[in-house]
Amino acid sequence: MHLALRRILHWLAGAVPASLAVACTDTASATDLHPEGPPMIEQVRLKELYSVGRITGLERVVFGFGTHPDAGPEDEHPVMTASPSGNKLRIIIDELLRGNNLEEIACRAVVDDDVFAHVPIGATPDDIARCAVSHDVLPSRCPGSNPLSVCICDRDNGCPAPDNSYTTPKGQSVGVLDMDLDGAADNTRFIRGAVRIVCGAIDVPIDLNGSYWTPSGNQQKPAQGGFDALGPAVVLVPQGALPTSMDCGLAFSSEVVDKDGNQVCAPPDGDITRNCTPGDTTAIRFTVAPMTFAVASAVSPTGQSRTADVVIQANVPLDAASVAAVTVTEAGASYTQFTATVGVGAMSNQITIHWTAPGGLAAATAYVITVPITVTDVYHQPAPQPFSIAFTTAT
Repeated sequence: MHLALRRILHWLAGAVPASLAVACTDTASATDLHPEGPPMIEQVRLKELYSVGRITGLERVVFGFGTHPDAGPEDEHPVMTASPSGNKLRIIIDELLRGNNLEEIACRAVVDDDVFAHVPIGATPDDIARCAVSHDVLPSRCPGSNPLSVCICDRDNGCPAPDNSYTTPKGQSVGVLDMDLDGAADNTRFIRGAVRIVCGAIDVPIDLNGSYWTPSGNQQKPAQGGFDALGPAVVLVPQGALPTSMDCGLAFSSEVVDKDGNQVCAPPDGDITRNCTPGDTTAIRFTVAPMTFAVASAVSPTGQSRTADVVIQANVPLDAASVAAVTVTEAGASYTQFTATVGVGAMSNQITIHWTAPGGLAAATAYVITVPITVTDVYHQPAPQPFSIAFTTAT
């Protein structure tokens, strides 16, 4: 079945009777969902950094919130060193949510500030299909007056087609993007603000294309996928790194609800036999690992090249403006004939020290490069302590 069609069908799961959404036995099991009461977060899985002896910087995905009967202590514990880069959170819920308020579908033209639009509560795959027809019959098949029509233009001056061959008036459908003509949307995207990662006053940007709602799964650990196939779940991917050394949590929009209109909450320790207030997810907390630096170029404590650049690499992208605080001393005195620049794109975590004096550094001289704590990540969070490199140049 087409992926987009499956997702649209899953959006309707919030309206499925409880008898179809849970196991057919009165005995609770790992395959049960729990539609009674507010939807509760049972677990949150995320990647942490850990050490074994002197080996540091190892990574593993663990339950940072909640427990599972098949997990051991190394798999479930409070996370105090969440990986700041390349992380994603799997937020596992005890019942189905309304997917309409978590994901939106792609339309043929910009409808507000982009080409994605919400699917109204109550819309069915048939509603998507009737709004995926050709432009000439859209007004009759998918009228804006029908509250279940989708991809409605919300721009005062109308919504031009991508090739500007026509403009759809405000209040009418621009049509569902359906290039393969299967009657379903070709693409979906996570709704901005539906679920957020909040670190102090920082609202972490979310990758809306990488994040998604998956209504499949239960508490039974499958052979394929293991713990990372538990569900139903929201998979939340940050847009870039997390703020280093920050205490973080989750916030759900009040519009994210189950079939009965109840908001999501997090019971203590993910124990769904305990109460939680709808909308309250403050029980979920994790701490991001600090910013660290390492030498990423050849540096010799003695006999260092007098002209070669020195590259310092952080574990997260850096605030480029803050790198002006990098200092260099020459035999204990301030040295100014250098530039410190941050790379771009994939290299935005690298500082390159380039020597600008003719002929480079002085021979047989001691130098110290210092990255002070005023050099920060993109969220203006500093490292716990300065980072220094000491070397003596070759003769």
